[in-house]
Amino acid sequence: MLRSLVPAAALIIFAGTAVAQTPPAPQSAVAAPAKAAAAKKCMRLPLSDIAFGREETIVQARMRLGEYAADEAKKRGWGPLAKSAETAECEVYLVLPVLGTEYKCLVTATFCTK
Repeated sequence: MLRSLVPAAALIIFAGTAVAQTPPAPQSAVAAPAKAAAAKKCMRLPLSDIAFGREETIVQARMRLGEYAADEAKKRGWGPLAKSAETAECEVYLVLPVLGTEYKCLVTATFCTK
């Protein structure tokens, strides 16, 4: 709150500790990353699925996540997507002695426009 009251100060004293305030970056240094970020739009989407077998559940969740990402991109008016930073977490959902083990897997990935 003190910083908002004294934005032009070069040095701010807060609770007896001196904290140096960094000067604002030049406009050219700020504009370059901003243009790159504006050109590449990203979204992080999760999707969980339940099926028999751990690997089969992950494959099924990945497929459905890809379809979901394509639908979201279409709603947002985005072009083709590239997937990155995927994670998969699974837990035992149900154990059936005759049929096997059902797993619940959460697959999360980042999708960005190409």
